[in-house]
Formats: sequence, structure tokens, C-alpha cells
Amino acid sequence: MKIAVISMIRESWGGSEELWYEMAKEALQQGHSVSHLSYAFNEQHPKTKELIDLGMKEYHRPSFSSSQHNMVGRFFEKAIFFLRKRANNSIKEIFKAEPDIVFYNGTCYSIAAEKKMLHYLSNNNCRFYILGHYTDEKSSHLSLHEKELVSKAYDRCSKVFFVSDRTKHVAEKQLGRLINHAMVVRNPVNISDVSILELPSTETVQMAMVGNLITAHKGQDIVLKILAAEQKETTNWHLNIYGKGPDESLLKELTNELGLNDKVSFHGKVNDIRAVWQKNHLLLMPSHMEGMPLALVEAMFCGRIAVVTNVGGNTEWIDDKLNGFIAEEATVESFNKAMQQAFHSMHDWKAIGKAAHEKAKHLYDPHAGKTLLHLISS
Repeated sequence: MKIAVISMIRESWGGSEELWYEMAKEALQQGHSVSHLSYAFNEQHPKTKELIDLGMKEYHRPSFSSSQHNMVGRFFEKAIFFLRKRANNSIKEIFKAEPDIVFYNGTCYSIAAEKKMLHYLSNNNCRFYILGHYTDEKSSHLSLHEKELVSKAYDRCSKVFFVSDRTKHVAEKQLGRLINHAMVVRNPVNISDVSILELPSTETVQMAMVGNLITAHKGQDIVLKILAAEQKETTNWHLNIYGKGPDESLLKELTNELGLNDKVSFHGKVNDIRAVWQKNHLLLMPSHMEGMPLALVEAMFCGRIAVVTNVGGNTEWIDDKLNGFIAEEATVESFNKAMQQAFHSMHDWKAIGKAAHEKAKHLYDPHAGKTLLHLISS
């Protein structure tokens, strides 16, 4: 069986890559053929290299990033990118290999921009699947024409996968239609040991934000503003920020402007998630949009308290005040209220963390890649 994975993720790796990676690894180990099309990046992620070593064939299409600060320089960079994009034949090469299955990994609606792929799909009898990780719940930002393209692509699918029930229902509402062949699948967990961890014994409350540093998505600036306003009330806390992304310099500048340099640490990307939760008491996720964030599931497995926003699948995993805390909106006022509720319940953190651990054990799929491979190949 030949499987082609096409990913639209605009970075070398992220949480939305983990499920197709586990599926592709399982497929290669079973002797199937796997090809992968991604955007080109300066560095190859170790998990991509692992799959290539197992036999995956890798294709790239050009990605745009600007090193110019003036308008003329950016114009020429965009012009060069446009020409490279027009000349790139990677989609054609993917379909030239006559895949049995095409698996598209993206947001709920990013397929609308894949004109070349949709053209080749219209002339190909392969089975087609879309995995939509998330969407902006406030607005789809889709024109009527784009909605029609997404709907046609969904109709072409054997199944449309979502990572949470809520994401599926939001997509149906924004597209104005039912998606009868939709299915919810679970993301894998990046920890082999899913046992609960004891809470850190330090008197200083260690809080963590884990994820890509993209404020329009993850909302890290909200927490910084809350802590700047609250730091006069209490000094017995420290915030640890884990991850990389385009807004790293912006967040560091904001940290400095708010006078939080001594209270906030940036750690970059980390691979040892359990080491993160051995150090930290509390996960803060002030996200504007989510699908089903791996960082939340991993924290719950480690028995950690999470404060999250009411987006994506968060409320499918968190029962407010029972195994975590939910802010209704990604705003300073709303998230601060949820944080205050968490701090007022400090004496119950051990019990709340245990409840989070039990909920995660109940909901997760320990063989997510194998499950997905079965769904697309049977």
C-alpha cells in the first residue's frame, strides 16, 4: 500500500505533526510505502529523519520567510518565492507515484488553498482523508468560494478526521452543513511513562506555558499582563515559558517592559516533558484557538493542574474546578479569574491533579498511530 502524507504546517515540527508521524512509522514498520510532502526548512526535524531512515520518501515545497525589514527587499523576496512556488513540481511528483491513500494534515480549512492538490485529486481514484486540527471559533475567515472549496474537498474524502468533538461541530456551523463522514481521533502522547508525578515541594509556585510562541494562537501575552498586574500582591511565583516561535522576541520584550525579567524564564523547546512537570505545579494555556493540545494531555497525565480557555477540546478533558480550571474567554479579565480560582484551591491541588490524571487515562488512545492507520487502510 502506498500512502502519501501532505502537511501544510508552516514550521519544521509541531504538535499537529505527531499523529501522522505515529501513523507513518507504524505503516513503514508494516512494510507499506510512505511519501511525505512538507514545506522546506533550514533544519530537518529528528522525527522526519527517523522516518526517512525507515524508508519514507521526502518531498518539499518552498516556504516563505523574510529577512528584510524594508518594503523593497520584502517585495523582491516575495517575487522570488512566487517564482519558486510556480516552478515547484512536488505535488505532481507525489501523484506520479500513484498513491493508494492521500492523507492531508492541516487546519480545518487549509485545504481551500491547495489548488494543485485538489486538481490532481479530481483526476485520481485514491482514497483521500483530511485531518483538521483546529479553527478560529470566532470566525472562519472564509469567503463563500472558499467554503465551497472546503465542502467539495470534504465530500471527496472517505473520512474527515478531527481531534475533538467541538472542532467538528464548529466546522459544521461555520460551513453551514453536516459532515456525516467525520470522525474524532486522538493525538498521541509524547511520554512513555504516564504515571502521576508528585507535586514539586518548592514553596515558590512554578507555573509553565508550553507551546509554540505565537500569541495570536496561544495567547501567552495575556498571562504576562496578568502577572504584571498581580506581582505586587504576591512575589512567591515564577513563570517558565517552554517553546519557540515567531513571537519569541515580542514576548521577551513584553516581559522586559512589564518588569518581569526576574520572574519569567524562557527555556526554548524541550524534549523531556516529564522533567518539565517535575519542576512545575501549574499549566497555563490562555489560547485563542486550539484543537486538542498535547501539552494539556501531557500535563494531566503527570497530575498537574491546568488553567485553560474554553476553546477546542479543552472542555472535553477538563471539568471546571474538578480536574482543572476553565476561563470562558482568552482575555486578561477572564483568564485572571480562572487563575485566581486555581490559587484559591491550592490546598486541593494534589486531589485535582489526581483527578486530571484519571481523566487523561480514560480518554487517551495509547496506540493512536496504529488506530489511524487501521482507519485509513481498512
